[in-house]
Amino acid sequence: MEHLPSGFRVYRESEPNTEFLWVRDGFLANTRSWGSIFNSFDGLEGEYLDHLRKEMGHGRVWGVGPLSLVGGDEAMGRVNPDQNSGGGVLSWLDGCPDGSVVYVCFGSQKLLKRDQMEALASGLERSGIRFVWVVKSVSAQQMADGYGVIPDGFEDRVSERGMVVKGWAPQVSILSHRAVGGFLSHCGWNSLLEGVVAGVMILAWPMEADQFVMLDFWWRTWERSRVCEGADSVPDSVELARTIAESMSGILPKRLKQRS
Repeated sequence: MEHLPSGFRVYRESEPNTEFLWVRDGFLANTRSWGSIFNSFDGLEGEYLDHLRKEMGHGRVWGVGPLSLVGGDEAMGRVNPDQNSGGGVLSWLDGCPDGSVVYVCFGSQKLLKRDQMEALASGLERSGIRFVWVVKSVSAQQMADGYGVIPDGFEDRVSERGMVVKGWAPQVSILSHRAVGGFLSHCGWNSLLEGVVAGVMILAWPMEADQFVMLDFWWRTWERSRVCEGADSVPDSVELARTIAESMSGILPKRLKQRS
């Protein structure tokens, strides 16, 4: 029950103005469309696309994904707003061994609280694994509200094997780089799809909305490991380090096999 999207969990029949009804009405309106297009493909969700065709009474349901295969970051609407953003991350990856880097990113919306940032930083540092960590900027108000930033001194201590990218990063290009073998993700649909297309292991930290449901779906189809769970959960840094290190230890031969 706790893994259902919040709009479904808080719904009460006696309260008509709820998020659930907005979502439901939107889905029902979609079924009355002339056709539907999804960032998915028959090989992954064929039975679900067939179900929609049956329910809608026509065959105008298309899976046109993965969109990340067509034009990379630009196809996903991730055009770099600042040519200095992501500063040299691909060049940095060029100097790393194949499959040795874990990419850490929680999407375009999610911010981590201060204790979550500290635990994640400690886990990455303890793991001994190379990493790229994309961190969004926070405002003074967000910091006052408890959201976190990179701990003082962290970047200096891990400079020989870690890179922190502040702001935008070319996610599709990073995931498809030969040096990247793992993806620590919040398990949003686009991120999961891009990670699977790139052939990397998913290190999962589902937080909210439909991320738990999507992870359960991918759980049956892709190599993955759960590192934490929940928007307010704080991972144990020692356990997180162990999970990252153990998960990444067997990446190289698998990644090379997938790319051959």
